[in-house]
Amino acid sequence: MISILVAYDRKNGIGADNDLLWQRDMPADLKRFRELTTGNAIIMGWKTFESIGRPLPNRQNIVMSRSAHGPIEGIEIVDSLEAAYAAVEPGRETFVIGGGQVYALALDTTDRVLATEVDAEFDQATVFFPVLDMTVWRETSREHHDADEHNKYPYDFVTYERI
Repeated sequence: MISILVAYDRKNGIGADNDLLWQRDMPADLKRFRELTTGNAIIMGWKTFESIGRPLPNRQNIVMSRSAHGPIEGIEIVDSLEAAYAAVEPGRETFVIGGGQVYALALDTTDRVLATEVDAEFDQATVFFPVLDMTVWRETSREHHDADEHNKYPYDFVTYERI
């Protein structure tokens, strides 16, 4: 199964200046990310890898880039989405984790979207997740969470599956 794992605001904003919009304000989203991806394969673009700054532990890190890069310990660099999918080791679930261009490329080839829908708007957003075509996708689960002392904004964990 190939899944997109994404968090976005009310306007589908996902990032600005090569960073997440709420990185330190939503630890529940980061915990969910860690739980879902640990032991599995994550596919990301070069800018996303740069924003993370290192390979994520206990995961197969696959980075897409059209530019030549020397080998980097802990990641596999590929030049296309097809090559990224082919690089996934047997037995690992595949998660596409960004950024915006990679999400747009992967949307037609994935089975589900696991979204954190943050109930806030961030005017500084410069990178956006594509709007889901609800003739292609259907919502299969939604788990609402209010803001609390750890998570600054209300949010929903939502699963969309390809029809």
